[in-house]
Amino acid sequence: PRPQPHQPPNNKATIPPPPPFSMPVWSLSCNVPFPTQESSSSMSILTFVTPVSVSSPKLWAVSLYKTSLTRCSFLGVPNRGEEYNDIPSTASSVTTTSGSSYSVRRRDSMGEAGLLPGGVDGAVGWRVTGEYRRPGSKPLGSTKGTGILQLLSPKQSKLVPILGKMPGWDGGAVMKKKECTKLGHEWVVVEGSGDEERFEVLPQCASYMQIKLKRVTDGGDHDVCVVQVVKTGVWDDINKTVSWLEGSDQQPALDASTALYSGQLRDEGII
Repeated sequence: PRPQPHQPPNNKATIPPPPPFSMPVWSLSCNVPFPTQESSSSMSILTFVTPVSVSSPKLWAVSLYKTSLTRCSFLGVPNRGEEYNDIPSTASSVTTTSGSSYSVRRRDSMGEAGLLPGGVDGAVGWRVTGEYRRPGSKPLGSTKGTGILQLLSPKQSKLVPILGKMPGWDGGAVMKKKECTKLGHEWVVVEGSGDEERFEVLPQCASYMQIKLKRVTDGGDHDVCVVQVVKTGVWDDINKTVSWLEGSDQQPALDASTALYSGQLRDEGII
C-alpha cells in the first residue's frame, strides 16, 4: 500500500476535559482602588488555589479570572480583561493617567511578569502606586497587591452564586455585599498586617490568610499570581473578628467536614 502523507495534528480538535476534582472553595477579598466603582471592597470565588513551597516565605499560587473586578483590583488593572505586565522588554509604552497615581505598562506579548522595585520609575506595570479613589471617599487600606484569602465553610455554600456568578463591576460589588447580608453573612472590617491596613471579610470562614503579590504569570483567561502568605487567622466568634495567629500557633487540619469543597457544590447543584 502507498504510504499515507503525514497529517499534522488537529489543534482545533476538542480535547476531553480532565475529571472534575473536589477542591477547596476560597473567596479573595481586596480593596477596590478605582474611582468609578461604588464599592470599596470586592470579593470573588476561587478554586484554583494551592501552596507551591514548603519553607519560608510561604508561597501560594492563586488563579484569578481576568475580567473580574477582584482580579483587576488586586493587580491594579483599571480595565477588565486588560493584560498585566511588568517586564520592560515586552512593554510598548509607559503612561500616567491624568488625575491619578497610576504608572502603566501595556503588554504587547504574553509571558511572565515579576514585580520590579517600587522605586524604579515607570516600572511597576498595571499596579497601583498610590491611592486612586473617588473624591471624598475613605480608603480601607493598601491596594498594592494585598488581600485576604478566605476558606469558606460548608455552611457558606449559598454564598457561591452571589460571589462567584455576579459581576462586581458597575455596582455589582455593592449588590454582593447586600445579598450576603440578607443570608446572614454581613461583611466585617478587620485589620491587616500594615499600618492602617483594613479589609472587609466574611464572618465564620474556616480559615483566613492575608497574602501579598510576588509574581504574575499569564494563564489564558486567568492570571496565575504567586503570592506570599503574610499571616494566617481564624474567626473569633466572641469578638466577631479575625484572630491572627502568632508564633507556633497552627490550625488543625481541615477537610470536607470543616471546609467547603467543590464536590459539595456539585452535590447541591450549584455548579
